[in-house]
Amino acid sequence: MDYEEKYAESITYIRAKIDQLLKLMGTLPLRPEELDDHTLIELDPIGIVAQSFSQVLQHLHETNEQLASAKDEIRTILDAINAAVVVIDDQGRVEEYNRLAHTLFFKQLESEQIIGHVAREICTCEEGIGEKVLKSLNLSCETVIDGRDFMVNATHLESKGGAPRRTVLLYTEITAQKQAEESLRLYEKVFDNTAEGILITDGEAKIVETNSAFTRITGYSLADLIGQRPSLLKSGRHDSEFYASHWKSLEESGTWKGEIIDRHKNGSLVPLLQTISKITDWQGQTTNYISILTDITSLKETQTRLDFLAHHDALTELPNRLLFHDRLDHAIERAERNDNKIGLLFIDLDRFKIINDSLGHDVGDTLLQQVARQISSLSRKSDTVARLGGDEFVILIENVTSDTACTTFANKIVHALKQPFDIDEHQLHIGCSIGISIYPDDGEDSVTLIKNADTAMYKVKESGRDGYHKYSSELSESAVERLTIENALRHALERQEFHLHYQPLIDCERQHVFGAEALLRWQCPLLGNVSPMKFIPIAEESSLIIPIGYWVFEESIRQYKSWRDSGIELDYISINVSGAQLYHFNFAETLIALMLKHGLTGDQIQIEITENIMMNDIDTCISILDQLRSEGFRVAIDDFGTGYSSLSYLRRLPIDMLKIDRSFVMHLPDNNNDCMIATAVVSLAKSLKLETVAEGIEDERQLDFLHDIGCNRFQGFHFSRPTDAEAFEQYWHRYAR
Repeated sequence: MDYEEKYAESITYIRAKIDQLLKLMGTLPLRPEELDDHTLIELDPIGIVAQSFSQVLQHLHETNEQLASAKDEIRTILDAINAAVVVIDDQGRVEEYNRLAHTLFFKQLESEQIIGHVAREICTCEEGIGEKVLKSLNLSCETVIDGRDFMVNATHLESKGGAPRRTVLLYTEITAQKQAEESLRLYEKVFDNTAEGILITDGEAKIVETNSAFTRITGYSLADLIGQRPSLLKSGRHDSEFYASHWKSLEESGTWKGEIIDRHKNGSLVPLLQTISKITDWQGQTTNYISILTDITSLKETQTRLDFLAHHDALTELPNRLLFHDRLDHAIERAERNDNKIGLLFIDLDRFKIINDSLGHDVGDTLLQQVARQISSLSRKSDTVARLGGDEFVILIENVTSDTACTTFANKIVHALKQPFDIDEHQLHIGCSIGISIYPDDGEDSVTLIKNADTAMYKVKESGRDGYHKYSSELSESAVERLTIENALRHALERQEFHLHYQPLIDCERQHVFGAEALLRWQCPLLGNVSPMKFIPIAEESSLIIPIGYWVFEESIRQYKSWRDSGIELDYISINVSGAQLYHFNFAETLIALMLKHGLTGDQIQIEITENIMMNDIDTCISILDQLRSEGFRVAIDDFGTGYSSLSYLRRLPIDMLKIDRSFVMHLPDNNNDCMIATAVVSLAKSLKLETVAEGIEDERQLDFLHDIGCNRFQGFHFSRPTDAEAFEQYWHRYAR
């Protein structure tokens, strides 16, 4: 039996298997071009298989080399990717990774330790993310690693031919992007919330963007302006040269800054501070223009207000000293060219300080405002009414035809300011003193004209106030004297230069001295014996009367107490009170304290006030007098008949006595008018149940007339001049006998 017969069955089996193998290998690229037809025919199946295996091995070797090369290329590509890449299997073990992944997740591991490493801990961008990845859920999320922001993308690769499923994790750093987004959000907030308006155009100056502040400033929304040119906002207040220089600056320097007036959507004008910048690309081509707008309406209003306040009085809004001097200087220049005259009226309010100190600055300010309006209403539009400060006003009158024109105008003002002013339920009486100077007669420059008008005004003060006076050269000497007196007065009290004289008050019916009036005297080492008619008005104007007046109260009350203790019986001591004292803070309380200090009762002290003081503020005056009367103090109205009180006010006043002024007594009984006035005052006092004292009695005829009309109490040189305390005591003793 030959070989084939012996193994026929085995060979048949093997060939069947080889046929199956050949069929399977038929799918492989065996490179048949390497076998010629003869060789293929001669080869038996075993040879064919062997040859095919050889070819397969060769092909696998080449394929492995290609795969290795491809893997190296893929590795290079993965390492070049600007993201961390990790490939994991279905068990979460690392199969592949790139250089950034090594640095980010596995920097503590060697390369050979990474493959197969469980990568669950790197999937922590949100709770449960690892489980989601392992459940084959594709996802994207953000996470933070070592303080850096990453976007995580998990992509599952579907398996083929039973291969395990894999997942690719891609970690892309987005820190810079997040920061840029945050910066962009911040810029958007700044853009929308900045107080400055922002307008952006393209390179052709067509509007592409505005912010909300721009809409607030101009009234235009972006929808109104998109595609329009900024010239839509032109106000017509700038000429073509303005805009030409505007564009020239932009082209040459790339920016323009300045003030501009645009027109609001509603038609109103809007002053703006504008900055325009040109934006160019890398080639130098203009891409945009950015305009920053600041609304300076409030600033302009403030500047206008400051300019106004620099030249006007804030309270009355009249021109101030600076502006008045400027206008006066220009008026003098015009008058000199045209050979015209200028009138200057210097007005000082009478009794204003008393009101201001007693009722407060609010009332005082309101009074000044009303006075300013009153004076302005009497003036021509061509006149300049100014407030120099305090209660001083001046009026500049151009083209004056005569001195009489100025005096007539001054008289109108005096009359107008005598009328009461109603302020906060107070009826206030002030009056004014006006000095007049004329250019060029009384001065050829502004300083001299004002100084001489001021000098003339003080002449009115010295003469009793409520009037006017034109300057004359003789008044300059008076002004120097007044300044000298004021300077000396400031030291007179501390140097003990004052003393008191006392004039008896006589009751002819009872034939006794019932009281004494304390009168202030001043013996100045420099000026000698200064008349009260000179220094008291100056003391009142300068407020020196306040400390001087309290010294008079202290000294006269002390003297009265001394007389009482020595047996000289007087019903009371009578003391004159100025308006500044009466309305000064705590006047009544201070006087009551002095009374208690010396152990006296209120009815032993009488205060004397004038009608004009009383009428400064009738309600406050009544309140103060009521407080004193409640403690028993006596009150007399001095110089009655010389002021402007009305009978209705007189009836309300808590007073005890009327003193008939010496001006009505001196011509009795020869002057019929004075006789009628004296008779009327005595009759009025009786009807009001008030005492009457006639001042200035100098002879028997006056005394007899007054006695006949029912006045029995007197004061005057006919009985005694004012004397010092010792002489008064002697007089009292003689009269008492």
